[in-house]
Amino acid sequence: MMRVGKTRWSVAAAALAALLLGCAAPGTGGDDVQAAPTSTSASPSAVAEPAAPQADAPPNHADNNGWKRRHELSAADQRTGQKLAARIRPKLEALRAAGDFAPASTQRVLLDLGITAEAVEVTAMRTPIHQDTPPPGAVYAVRFADVGCVIGDVRPDRVMVEVTGSAAEFGCLEPFSH
Repeated sequence: MMRVGKTRWSVAAAALAALLLGCAAPGTGGDDVQAAPTSTSASPSAVAEPAAPQADAPPNHADNNGWKRRHELSAADQRTGQKLAARIRPKLEALRAAGDFAPASTQRVLLDLGITAEAVEVTAMRTPIHQDTPPPGAVYAVRFADVGCVIGDVRPDRVMVEVTGSAAEFGCLEPFSH
C-alpha cells in the first residue's frame, strides 16, 4: 500500500516537472538552466507593455480598408472644391424645399450648373436592410481637378455637401459593400 502512494507521488512530481519545463521560456529548459542570484529585497521588474490596439478595430483594419483612402487635397484644390460646393448647395436646397428628392432631378440640377456629365454621378439612396424600398433621396458626387470630389445627399430632412479627395480604387462614391 505504501508503494502505491510513493508511485502516485512520483508520477505527480514528474508531471509537475514536465509541466513546468514545458511552460518555461525558450532557452531555459534542460541543460540551459542557470542559477539566478537570490536577493532579499524586491526589485522592480521591467515588463514591456503590449501595443494597445485601436478601440474595437481588428489588427489589420487599416490594411483591409486601404482601398477607401482618399487623396489629400492641396490648399488650392480645397479652395476649388469649396467654391464648387458653394455653387451646388443652394441649388440642392431649392430642390429639397420643393420636395423633389428624385435622383434624376438631382442630376439635372448639377448638369444645369454647367458641370459635365462625366464628372457627375447620382444614385438613389440605399435600401436599408429588412426594407423593400429605399428612403426618399439621392446620393451624388461631382469630381473636380482629377483629385477632388464634392459628395453628399439630398433628403427630406437635409442637404449634405462635403469636399473630399477622390479614392484611387473607386473615385468619388464609395461602393456599397454590405
